[in-house]
Amino acid sequence: MSSTLDVFTRLFLSLQRISVFIMRVFLRIGFFLTLTTFLNSCFPTSIGFKDASMDPNLKFFTVENFEQIAANTPMNYPVQFTEFLKDGIVSNTKLKLVPLEDETRHLVFSGEITRYDIAPVSIQTDNQAAQTRLTVGMKVFVENLLNEEKSMEFNINRFVDFNSDVDYNSIEVQLLENINDQLLQDILNKLQADW
Repeated sequence: MSSTLDVFTRLFLSLQRISVFIMRVFLRIGFFLTLTTFLNSCFPTSIGFKDASMDPNLKFFTVENFEQIAANTPMNYPVQFTEFLKDGIVSNTKLKLVPLEDETRHLVFSGEITRYDIAPVSIQTDNQAAQTRLTVGMKVFVENLLNEEKSMEFNINRFVDFNSDVDYNSIEVQLLENINDQLLQDILNKLQADW
């Protein structure tokens, strides 16, 4: 009789341990599901400039060709940057591009390429540069036709370094794409900070 009682006691203790284990698993799953649901409801699924609080009355923009002020700027760079800026604003904001002469425009972007320098950096002991730096600077004008007080102008400079033993002409396009991305980000950040 006592051996049967021992078997039942062991069986009962085993079932109790199993049930405690199962309850712990379900509690952990429940906690995880609750935490996941909470985090999903608290955080946005994406973050971008289109989600930002730009004045909702600003809907249309235009970009005038950037002017070349820096003497050694490649002749086609101002036009290339102007087109890049148009595409970047359309892709990263809710603004729609309209022609220059369109009366519905709310913002007018323009600017000047004020700096275009290629200079050695990281001079080594033998007076040779290990790195070369391309720097592009510009003055950007943003005219707000709905609220003149929100019109602005600002200067931005960006650079990228590359190995001095690489032929600049072979990587110029790639370097300018990198700098253009940085300049666009600066312009969008400035717009976002002021609206």
